[in-house]
Amino acid sequence: MKGKKNWKVIVLMTAVVLSLTSAQVFATVAPSVSQKAAPEVVGAATFTDADGNAITINAGDIKITSDGAEATLSPEEKVIYDKAKAEFTNPDSQYTKDLGDFMTKNFPGIDSDKVVVREIFDINVGQELSFDKGQKLELTLGGNYKPGDTVIVTVYNKDTGKWDFIESNDVKVNADGTITVKFPHLCPIAILVADMTATTATTTVENTKKNAAPPAVTGEAGGSGSNTSMLIPALGLGAVILAVVFVALKKKKSV
Repeated sequence: MKGKKNWKVIVLMTAVVLSLTSAQVFATVAPSVSQKAAPEVVGAATFTDADGNAITINAGDIKITSDGAEATLSPEEKVIYDKAKAEFTNPDSQYTKDLGDFMTKNFPGIDSDKVVVREIFDINVGQELSFDKGQKLELTLGGNYKPGDTVIVTVYNKDTGKWDFIESNDVKVNADGTITVKFPHLCPIAILVADMTATTATTTVENTKKNAAPPAVTGEAGGSGSNTSMLIPALGLGAVILAVVFVALKKKKSV
């Protein structure tokens, strides 16, 4: 009877150690948009008014709030931001359908399940801008992009409750790693990249529903890792511990 109790205690302790090890592995390798710093505005911004006149806006008048700092948004802004981000975790959302349509039209050789969210942030300009007649705000944002990267920029439309995909000819990847984007309006912004090494197990919207977390974020295109592969060593460690305990108890019983 005592041997059985010892066995149960050891199994329980092993399970606890294994679960803690697994949790630590996931915490280390699971990337999140909240870990990304807000991109910097490079140079001055240009706003083109309804008459086609270019108005220069100083970078200091533009505030970009990263996902990790969303708590600093006003209550009204935060409600909009959270509603916008929730679209990424719902595989049945309009965003998922619109992304597929956008990729088919603009990048027919790339499946939408190869698209990962690189960063999400909010932009505010310190002066009133009107976008009701096709005006656009041109910003150059810092980053680590490469010529040839497929970069998709989408901006949330609080009036329609949808993510608007910016036309591909209004998004330019520069040789210095920055991107220049012409925004048709401002609200939460998401920058996505096509990662041809991505797998549906770690980067698709379907997976975010299971994990209740935003889609994986890559440090650069092609840089996303797999949680499953990191879990295997933890499971192996638990199996080894169980085997050693089993052998030890068997030897003790035979003695």
